[in-house]
Amino acid sequence: MKALRKGQGAKGICIIAGDISPIDVITHVPILCEEHDVPYIFVPSKHDLGEAATTKRPTSCVMIIPGDGWKFQDKFDELRKKVEKLMPSY
Repeated sequence: MKALRKGQGAKGICIIAGDISPIDVITHVPILCEEHDVPYIFVPSKHDLGEAATTKRPTSCVMIIPGDGWKFQDKFDELRKKVEKLMPSY
């Protein structure tokens, strides 16, 4: 959330867990993402998201922001395009 609020997430992707309870905890996240033109996607499990983020704790939201010279930049760009295609257009 800090990256979105500071405007640092424009080049990133936001991944949100869909099984957060209460849902009010994350309902503002898609709105912030849309306001800052950050593509976002939901995944089913906060446990799986936490594990993928290499933490032992369930995780509600992850922002992936590539750095300069990142060795996975081409894979990230491909993923971002796929996520952008899934985004609703308003």
